[in-house]
Amino acid sequence: MRIVSIRAYQVDLPLKEGRYSWSNDNFVDVFDSTVVEIETDEGMKGHGECCPLGPAYLPAYAAGVRAGLKEIAPNLLGLDPTQPSVLTRHMDACLRGHPYVKAAA
Repeated sequence: MRIVSIRAYQVDLPLKEGRYSWSNDNFVDVFDSTVVEIETDEGMKGHGECCPLGPAYLPAYAAGVRAGLKEIAPNLLGLDPTQPSVLTRHMDACLRGHPYVKAAA
């Protein structure tokens, strides 16, 4: 089994409770989430998600997830998705750090 495609989708998740606020007048009204779909040559699909809490809350931020995926995704094509340690080594070789990017993949 080999990975043949990796797609990332940006999804807005509105906050049912309204605005989420924290220090320095930072807030979000919508969570900017990234959903990743990985497809294999056998037609199997898997999904992952990363939903950081705004660019001023944590080092992780939503646009950074998608930018990081553009860096690592091409290097995962052709690999066996049932070998997570191999995938992790490839992701680390393509992009040092940024574990939030790799969490969705």
